[in-house]
Amino acid sequence: MTQAFELPFPLEEYRNRLGRVQSEMASRGLDLMMVHTLENTYYLSGYRTIGYYSYMAFLVPPEGDPVHLSRLIEKSALQGSSWVPHLEFYPDTEHYLDATLRVLRERGWDRGRIGIDKSAWYLTIADYEALKDRLPDVEWVDTSLLIEDMRLIKSPAEQEYSRRAGRAASTGMRHALAALRGGVTEDDLMAAAYQGLFSKGSEYPGLPPLINAGVRHTMAHAMAEGNPVRAGNAVYFEVGASIKRYHAATMRIGFIGNPPKLFYDLFDLCRRSLDAGLAKMKPGVPAEEVDHAARKVIDDAGYGDKFRHKAGYSIGIALPPDWSEARTMMLRGGEKRTLQPGMVFHLLPAVFEYKEYGVGLSETVLITDDGHEILTDCVPELHVVK
Repeated sequence: MTQAFELPFPLEEYRNRLGRVQSEMASRGLDLMMVHTLENTYYLSGYRTIGYYSYMAFLVPPEGDPVHLSRLIEKSALQGSSWVPHLEFYPDTEHYLDATLRVLRERGWDRGRIGIDKSAWYLTIADYEALKDRLPDVEWVDTSLLIEDMRLIKSPAEQEYSRRAGRAASTGMRHALAALRGGVTEDDLMAAAYQGLFSKGSEYPGLPPLINAGVRHTMAHAMAEGNPVRAGNAVYFEVGASIKRYHAATMRIGFIGNPPKLFYDLFDLCRRSLDAGLAKMKPGVPAEEVDHAARKVIDDAGYGDKFRHKAGYSIGIALPPDWSEARTMMLRGGEKRTLQPGMVFHLLPAVFEYKEYGVGLSETVLITDDGHEILTDCVPELHVVK
C-alpha cells in the first residue's frame, strides 16, 4: 500500500467511508462508481491539490480498493496525500477521455451499471455525452449527491476541523474589523482578513473574503475591487476559513462615522432573526423550521422582501469557487429533512436594498446531541469606527 505522507484522518476512517459508499453501490446494483468531484475524492482518499481544475476520476468498484486516474503532473501530489494504492495517470499528450477508456477496459469496467455524478462541476456535458457514445455497453446511473449526503454528518474528527475553522474565521474577521478606518481600501481590509486567517492555520478558503464598502456594500456577492473606504461608508464583511478543507464562515457589518438609526435597527433585526433561527437548531427539527423562524422576524418587521435568500446552508469540505455544501442541504422553505448531530450550517439572515443598505449577521453552527454549538465567536455587534 502507498504510504501517504500526510492523512487528515486515520486510515480506518477512510475505510469506513469507502465501506459506506460500496454498501450503497450494492443496494443500487452498481458495478462501478465514477467520482469526478474533488471534494468527494478528498473525502474518500485524502487527495488534495490545486490542480482540481484538470480532469480526474476516482473509480470505486463494488469491493476492494479504488483507483485514482489523474494528470501525470499530479503523481507526486497523489503519492503524498492519498492512501489509495492504485494510481493511473495520463500525460498531456493523451486525451483524458482516452485515458479513462483505457483504464476502464484494462480492468473490465467498460460494461454494466456505472454510477456517475451528473452534477459534478468538472464533468462537462460534452465529456459525459462522449463517455456514453464510446461505452455502448454501459448503463449509466446518476449518483449525484450520494457521497455529499454522507458528508452531511461530520465525524468527531471532522467536527474538530470545523471548530478550528470557526476560530480561524473569527480571527480573520477581527483582524479585518480592527483595520477598518477612513482611507484604507477594500483590498487593505482583505489583506488584514487573510493575515488573521493564516495566523490561525487556515488554508486558502473556497471564497475570498467578501468585503465591500460604500454603495457596494448593498450589492450581495460583490467582489472587492480596491475601492477606498470613506467617512459615512458602511462596509460589508463576510470571512470564511478552511482547515483541512473544512470551512466555517461569519458575517459582520462595519461603519465609518455615525451610522443612521436605520443601520442600528436593521442590525438588531438581523440579530433577532439569527437568535430565532438558532433557537430552532437542534436534532429532529426540520430544516425548513429554522428558515421559517429566522424569516418570520424579518417578515414581521416589514422587510421580508429584502431577505432574498435561504436562511443558511450546510458547510464543510470545499474548494473554490465555493465554501458551502449548499447543493446538498439548505435551511430553506420546503426542506423537510431534519437536523442531526454532526451537521454543520452557516446561518446568515441579511437584508439588501441596492444603494440603501446591506446588513446581515451570521454564524457557523454545529448540531450537537442536545442542541447546537456556535463555532464562530466574533462579537455580534455593529462595528462602528468614529
